[in-house]
Amino acid sequence: MAVTIDDIRAAADRLERKVVRTPTLRSDALSALCGANIVLKLENLQLTGSFKPRGVFIKLSGLSEKEVKAGVVAAS
Repeated sequence: MAVTIDDIRAAADRLERKVVRTPTLRSDALSALCGANIVLKLENLQLTGSFKPRGVFIKLSGLSEKEVKAGVVAAS
């Protein structure tokens, strides 16, 4: 399944006000090591301390009514 720019925009709209907008930080050390501009997205600054809320929310918001009624079990 190919992800389109419209898919990304729709996901961003669903995430609005659901997760913290975290900053990015250029890594001088990694940039020098790789010979490229490396920028890190600081998802550890989410309220949960991890990147997981984005993926979980997108997945759960796309469930059908039948899937929601069946329930969700997750392990981390």
